[in-house]
Amino acid sequence: MREKILIIEDDKKIAELVKLYLEREDFEVAIAGTGKDGLEKFSKISPQLVILDLMLPETDGLTVAKTIRSNNDCPIIMLTAKDEESDKIVGLELGADDYISKPFSPKEMVARVKAVLRRAYKEKKTENEIIKIKDLEIYPAKFEVKKRGKKINLTRREFKLLLAFAGSPGKMFSRSELMKGIYTMDDEIVFDRTIDVHVANLRKKINDKEQRLIVTISGMGYKLTE
Repeated sequence: MREKILIIEDDKKIAELVKLYLEREDFEVAIAGTGKDGLEKFSKISPQLVILDLMLPETDGLTVAKTIRSNNDCPIIMLTAKDEESDKIVGLELGADDYISKPFSPKEMVARVKAVLRRAYKEKKTENEIIKIKDLEIYPAKFEVKKRGKKINLTRREFKLLLAFAGSPGKMFSRSELMKGIYTMDDEIVFDRTIDVHVANLRKKINDKEQRLIVTISGMGYKLTE
């Protein structure tokens, strides 16, 4: 079955060019020119990946990303003319899997799409595996986490980060070690602040007044308490 890609981009020339290159690689591609149209097509075709422009008419790209992430873990590649770190951080906080600034090479876009899909849909662990850390129950095959029986919604990056921590409770992980745990050699642009953002988001979701599961080791990194 051909993988479906949804391009949400108001610049028709860019959208059509990316579509052309992706179709050459045997992807099935749909285009939406506005945020509203993009959300409607997303619900209709259920794509395996979304290429999303940040600056869109009607509904902006960040709102579209937030709406998609509210109930779906479909990979998102953010596309924008801006090249500021703050924009990248916002995109990552909303669960974007990659971030490409215009102008870009269509061949680079195709390579990024393939890399993100490989990471998103690589081999699953056995159905019955459950990892228990204090009040947490982690189900790798189901991409599911529960705390005291209540489900916690995590992005794919946050989930992979939690798995890295859970693999060695009590171990202090440096930023570089965590990067290796949730990124692959396919990633071309990874900066230290990225890990801080993911860890901060994960902590908000699994830490509470009763338990601080992830703690900071000042000047060194992070660890999951035993």
